[in-house]
Amino acid sequence: MRRWKQWVQSLAMEEVGTAWPAEIVPYRAGIRGGLAGGGVMVGIALAYGLLSGRGIWFPVNLIGAVLIRELQGAPPEVLARFHLPALLAGLLIHGLLSALLGALYGLILPTLPGSPLAWAVIVGPLLWLAATFAILPIFNPVMARYVDWPSFALAHVAYGLTMGFIVARAARRPGGSHGSAP
Repeated sequence: MRRWKQWVQSLAMEEVGTAWPAEIVPYRAGIRGGLAGGGVMVGIALAYGLLSGRGIWFPVNLIGAVLIRELQGAPPEVLARFHLPALLAGLLIHGLLSALLGALYGLILPTLPGSPLAWAVIVGPLLWLAATFAILPIFNPVMARYVDWPSFALAHVAYGLTMGFIVARAARRPGGSHGSAP
């Protein structure tokens, strides 16, 4: 309980911005880890498409439907077919989100106690799931309607592990202090 109180007190307004972590992870390591984790997610999505019988284009088209509006109301039979614009949009969206969330993890990591890999299994999926539940129903209701939650959750855990492994192995840099006495 005492550690909890200390942590909460460290978040008090007079403490904000007065100290930096002793070590930081270069944001590029987070981006690389996020992109690698995103690649693993793609592999899991493609495996799901094959094993479910919906085809490899189904998960790609679900993501691409964010930008390709004619796919928003499409039935599963149409989503199972190849659509070049949806492929390009899906790769762009997924790559950008993977890199952004990886960079966020790289920024958050130095503030977390304990093992980076343990946190990656928690933080990686939480970042993805928070983005999914907050944004998905608004920007992509077709994906919210058709997503297979078990394979989706597996893909997010795999993302977190892959990203965390790469970020945890990255060389740390001194973080220093800002605005606090030595």
